[in-house]
Amino acid sequence: IRYDVRALPVVDDNNEVIGLVSYKEVSAAKMRLINKQEKRLRQIEKAVADRRKLPEDRPLESAVKGWMKQKVQLAEASLTMAEVEQLLLETDVGYVPVVAEGTKQLVGMVARTDLLRQHR
Repeated sequence: IRYDVRALPVVDDNNEVIGLVSYKEVSAAKMRLINKQEKRLRQIEKAVADRRKLPEDRPLESAVKGWMKQKVQLAEASLTMAEVEQLLLETDVGYVPVVAEGTKQLVGMVARTDLLRQHR
């Protein structure tokens, strides 16, 4: 099954929003991984050519926390769709995690596409 998911909230053990991962962050992380792989290959080739010890083999992957967007605009569940629309327009983001009133407890997500569907 394919889902049209463009962003996912990142929550801690208490279900509180601590970040957001969008296609943009995933693409940037993927490019960094490719660059690290290419750099590692160049280091290995140089070490072999110079007959030196191979560089230490370290994992290339990194935790989500290292590449997620950490400053995230939140919308409280009590906001109206018009208020959320204004928030999305003012902050120029495509999606916003929805949290319980007065907390960072995740209850959902709203995307620009949700607002477009609402206006049909």
